[in-house]
Amino acid sequence: MHTLVLSDIHLGNGAGYDIYSGAGLLPATLAEAAAQRAHVVLNGDSFDFLMNEDPLELVPERAVEQAQAIANSADGGAALRALGSVLAAGGSVEIRLGNHDAELALTAVQETFRAALGQPPEVAAKLVFTRGAAPGLLDINGVKILLAHGEHNDPWNFVEYKDLSADGSGHFKYPPGSRLVKTLLNPLKRRFGMRFADLLKPDFQGGVLTMLAVDPNALSLVFQGSTLRLLWQLFRRMDDPLSFAPAEAEEELGLAGALDAAGLTPDERAAIEATVDPDAAVSFGPVGDFLGAAQVKLARQGLRAYAAAQRHLAGGTGDSYFSLEPDPAEWTEAQRLATKFGADAVVLGHTHAARFRSEPGLTFVNTGTWIYLMRLPAGDASVDEWETFLRQCRSNPGLDPAKGPCPPLISRPTGLVIDADPSGGVQMRLLEYTAQGPKLLAQSHVRRHAAA
Repeated sequence: MHTLVLSDIHLGNGAGYDIYSGAGLLPATLAEAAAQRAHVVLNGDSFDFLMNEDPLELVPERAVEQAQAIANSADGGAALRALGSVLAAGGSVEIRLGNHDAELALTAVQETFRAALGQPPEVAAKLVFTRGAAPGLLDINGVKILLAHGEHNDPWNFVEYKDLSADGSGHFKYPPGSRLVKTLLNPLKRRFGMRFADLLKPDFQGGVLTMLAVDPNALSLVFQGSTLRLLWQLFRRMDDPLSFAPAEAEEELGLAGALDAAGLTPDERAAIEATVDPDAAVSFGPVGDFLGAAQVKLARQGLRAYAAAQRHLAGGTGDSYFSLEPDPAEWTEAQRLATKFGADAVVLGHTHAARFRSEPGLTFVNTGTWIYLMRLPAGDASVDEWETFLRQCRSNPGLDPAKGPCPPLISRPTGLVIDADPSGGVQMRLLEYTAQGPKLLAQSHVRRHAAA
């Protein structure tokens, strides 16, 4: 069977928080899968239940309302109907949970999405939802392929699936990364139009430094009450473990180290601290004398970290931002999973960065993302280039070209296609989906290795 694996689509409710970029392309991709009676796997974060400012609690009634909003949106509805067409054509669809759509564990949410497939009940019932507590294992033409979203190795976004119940009666606690989306990214977008906030994932430290660079006052207003303690860590002003709520100990955020790496002078550092916290003691002249220089340094450090995480060819250096070669930690984790589960190939998502490496005995793929990303200046760009970039972010935080110059957005939706090879094994192809059709990024012929 022809198999299509996609991850990190992040379908939202159509409101101002959305970051999904696959309108048109995703339904067309799924239509092709239907024509081939494919097995479609959505490998985590297919839907995004964090694109709102509702209380972050797993309440079935609220989760159903959020699911209905996704299903009733133009993009969400089109994607769900296209999945229904795959099922109607005789294919299969499996939706694996991720850290942005843990609500899919609820039976009521599953039924909401089945009802939106546009198919008779007997067809809609074939839609399968799978938790990510254990990886999926596909056996295709003798090749064992492991599927997991990838948050299992990310302490900030690790989902405790054992605490998820089908009726919401468990004691599920959202991971810290989800709480940061609610307490930082969403309020920034609503209050200050900072659409780019979500586009700075997955590097939280880089995101905070960049937001300080664009509008320090924004963060001081967003982080009110006990949440302000997150920012205090920037200046090493607390010895106690940080927490998002009383009696909830969280690990070190790494913000102080990130700030140190920006290379601020003492006066520049004090200027930022005074802007974020008006009660901070400062002993120098007007804050504005040092603030501009500090913001440029923060932007360069924060966005450089983001660019490194995404392997983005910044500026105008190319049309593709992919460096498909996994970094050593990614490859090591793929090797660990392959060894533990006896897999010939490991397929992950979560990081939003497409990867492909094939060696004798192991092929590793990260299927990338279907969200918008922001094109950045080069890490070694001049101060003038970074100042121009910051000026555009400040003057046009919604990144709307109709309102003036702004940093350009890019979209590179990618997915993995797996086909049995008549000569044995499988062909694995990482594709980029464009209006002109799929573009091949990497491929490999994978066989069952002899050691298995």
